[in-house]
Amino acid sequence: MADALTQLGFASWLSVLIASIIKVTLILVGGSVGMMFLTWYERRAISYMQDRRGPNRVGPQGLLQPISEAIKTMTKEDATPREADRIVHFLAPVVMLGATVLSFAVIPWGRMFPVDLNAAVLFVIATGGLHSIGMMMAGWGSNNKFALLGGMRGVAQLISYEIPQVMAIIPVVLMTGSMSLQKIVEAQNDFGGLGWFVFSPVGLLGFALFFTASLAEGERTPFDIPEADSEIIAGYMTEYSGMKFAVFYLSNYMSNLAVCFITATLYLGGGNGPGVDALGGFAGGLLSLIYFLLKSFALFFIMVLIRATVPRLRVDQLMGFAWKFLLPLVLVNILSASFWVALLRWDQQWPQLTEWFGAPSTADATNWGRLAIAVVLTLLINAGAVALIMRLTNRNVQKHLYTTDEELALGLS
Repeated sequence: MADALTQLGFASWLSVLIASIIKVTLILVGGSVGMMFLTWYERRAISYMQDRRGPNRVGPQGLLQPISEAIKTMTKEDATPREADRIVHFLAPVVMLGATVLSFAVIPWGRMFPVDLNAAVLFVIATGGLHSIGMMMAGWGSNNKFALLGGMRGVAQLISYEIPQVMAIIPVVLMTGSMSLQKIVEAQNDFGGLGWFVFSPVGLLGFALFFTASLAEGERTPFDIPEADSEIIAGYMTEYSGMKFAVFYLSNYMSNLAVCFITATLYLGGGNGPGVDALGGFAGGLLSLIYFLLKSFALFFIMVLIRATVPRLRVDQLMGFAWKFLLPLVLVNILSASFWVALLRWDQQWPQLTEWFGAPSTADATNWGRLAIAVVLTLLINAGAVALIMRLTNRNVQKHLYTTDEELALGLS
């Protein structure tokens, strides 16, 4: 875009500035419109699952309901508690939304890559970590005990789940040899556009672990304890109203959409699919964008399905799930990824392997023997780890099945 503006006679610095403003505006406007659609879609989908009608009064099939709610939110009084820290109280939703918008800068849209950073994965992780700062700012700046409790819950949850979330990406980086999202998408273009990492044992477990941890990062059910309405009103958002509350709401849905985009990019091939390379050009790019959006909205539907069917976890259950279940599995998956890379790529590093099963796969030829061994070995390792950890978890649950909450709190279990 900047090059096109330069060709029209604009100065280079002005072209970059105008192009950046246009991109940020498109993200904010597109995010707002997308959030309105997703709220309508989520409410309609959940109502269908629960044998209800959902929004159906404002517009056809309730499609204008989000617009009416947006108008209502904009006309509400923007109140700030008298004893609150006004600066921190105001900046908290800004930090949350800014962190979400930054993550969209490197997300590829099919075959369109806004910015190709060599460390795009690291950039996404870093911007995602800013959410915990915004949460704590909202809880502390509100000068409200419920808000502070929600903010502290949120920070503890995000820090705990960031560890398995980040470590779940390491196998993808090992398998591609790059932290560039463009390189990761290109690495999944084998087998007619269906060489997605999710079709490998390492990628399948990594996908499940990353998406589960991302649900906690996005405060989705059953990990929504930072704003548990049945316990602490609205958590860190208790003292927010009007447009400040709307900005939090917008940030929440945009971050969930970003999670779906990133998951589709890392594990579902991004915009890769049958027919994309065959069409090529504009038609191939359009088909790639369609594939990417379909994968992303399918992941969002899984989020909606989980919200409609899974109850909220207790704080101890939530933290235990991160440290006792997800973390051991991501460590095992990294080990499996190491075996996967060694079996598929090592040549001179392990001469006996080349003597037994031939040279590693190339762009023109696939060594099916090596691939089969890698699939079987990593499948056995990952399946055995999942079965063992689930057995240990069930044993721990049975142990505390008849223990009261008072006994757990006193450590008498």
